[in-house]
Amino acid sequence: VYDGPRGGGAVLFGFALHAPTSHLHFNFLEYLTNRVGVTGLGIPVFKTIMEQFVYWSWISNSMYHAAMGLMQGMTFHQIYQRLEDVLWDTQKAQWAFWIPVQLLNFQFVPVRHQLNVVLVTSIVWTALLSAWYPPVEEEEKPKEEAD
Repeated sequence: VYDGPRGGGAVLFGFALHAPTSHLHFNFLEYLTNRVGVTGLGIPVFKTIMEQFVYWSWISNSMYHAAMGLMQGMTFHQIYQRLEDVLWDTQKAQWAFWIPVQLLNFQFVPVRHQLNVVLVTSIVWTALLSAWYPPVEEEEKPKEEAD
C-alpha cells in the first residue's frame, strides 16, 4: 500500500536536501581529483573510493535516515538509535548497488552529466531504502487501567 505522506517526504528529501548536497559533493570530488592529479583509468577508481569509503556514502545515508526519522516524528535520541541500528547494513547495500554504478558513471559519462546520472539512479536507490527500512511503528502505549 502506497504511503502518500512518506512518499512526499522522500521526494522532499531528494529535492530539498539530497540534490543540493550532491551538487556540492560532486564539485568537491572533481576539485579533489584535479588537485591530487589523478588521471586516466585512475579517475573512476579514485572518485569511487573517495565517495563510497571516505566520506560521501556515510554522510548521504545518515542524512536519509535522519531526515526520514524527523519526518516520522522521531526524537533525536530515536534517530541516533536508528542510525546505530541500520547504518552499517545500509552501507553494505550502498556499496553493492553504487560501486558498479559509479565506476561506470565516472568512466563513461562526461563530468557535467555525472550528477544527473546519480540523481536519476537515486530514485531507484531511495525506493529500495524505503522498502528495506519502513516507518517505525509507534511503540504500544501502556493501556490505561479500568476504573
